[in-house]
Amino acid sequence: MSRLAVVALLVSLFACVSRATIPPNAQELNRTGAEAFAKGDYDTAVARLSVALEYQPRFVEAWVNLGLVELARGDVDAAERRFRHALAIDVDAASAYLGLGLVMERRGDAAAAESSYRRALAIDPGLPEPRANLARLLAARGALDEARDQLQRLVEIRADEPAGWLALAEVLWRLDRPEQASQIVDEACDRLGARPETELLLARRDLQGGALVPAIDRLSALSRVPGPVGRAALGWLAVARCLAGDVAGAVASATSALGRDPDDALAKHVLATCR
Repeated sequence: MSRLAVVALLVSLFACVSRATIPPNAQELNRTGAEAFAKGDYDTAVARLSVALEYQPRFVEAWVNLGLVELARGDVDAAERRFRHALAIDVDAASAYLGLGLVMERRGDAAAAESSYRRALAIDPGLPEPRANLARLLAARGALDEARDQLQRLVEIRADEPAGWLALAEVLWRLDRPEQASQIVDEACDRLGARPETELLLARRDLQGGALVPAIDRLSALSRVPGPVGRAALGWLAVARCLAGDVAGAVASATSALGRDPDDALAKHVLATCR
């Protein structure tokens, strides 16, 4: 999933049964099931998690993890059943509400997803994933002030996670608060150090301030980085080249961005408007 915060299998137990009542074999199978999922081996993950639940049917974390695997495999209905089963065992399983939020997003029900993420945060305000997802949905529907508030909390919870800093700066730019956004860029660079994500923040600040040449230089270098940073850099490089009057370069960058991510909204916007 291409999200502000990518949901990983959870490693803490969210169950009304204590850790002591969960057999060691079940805990180990849950752990190795999570590892299999992280490697994309969904069948093995399901098998291990299912055996963990044979050992302890009230193992809430295993039910949640099983739901996440089902969601990754595209079986949204099965995923929802797993998450709701976890909640039937423990109504305060914050991770299960996180999972339900992901299900509702897959179904296109953003309001229900927001509600689920808020329920998760009401139970455990320290969980970064529901806060990141809630902020993303708020920004998408234009509730920028609330999105900013959630992102400011997120970067305090997970100061080592670049995605929160990137999203917070973007929201501040959308709110037309360039000075605050610039301060966030500086703070992110101080906390995170030199890395592709902070280079992207610096490039975005250059672009936002109209410094097109340094922005293009930074973004050109970043566009060769694999993964989300490189994809984002290509989209912004298309914007920068368009603003510089380089239509052919803008189209080439946008086309390359779409080659990496066919749903890249920024690249589609450049192709539609930079002529």
